[in-house]
Amino acid sequence: MATKADWSGSGMTPEHFISEVREFRAFVSDLAPSHEERKRAYKLLVEHAAMLDPGADGYEGAGVALKEACSTWLDCTSERELCSAEET
Repeated sequence: MATKADWSGSGMTPEHFISEVREFRAFVSDLAPSHEERKRAYKLLVEHAAMLDPGADGYEGAGVALKEACSTWLDCTSERELCSAEET
């Protein structure tokens, strides 16, 4: 996932965040990135979620997108743990 510019100056909009979640979900579903790269992408996404304005139009949709991103991350992490356990 490409690292976005610092959104704190211009404000992270719910629309931008929802797009970033879509990018994140595609990124972590790809087998090429390492676990550390996926972890960095998730951390960045959570940081961007914290920049959202609760009064902005579309904030609820961003909340749903964050829930989807968290579920994707948990699925990715649990699959990785299962694969590691099978290898031993």
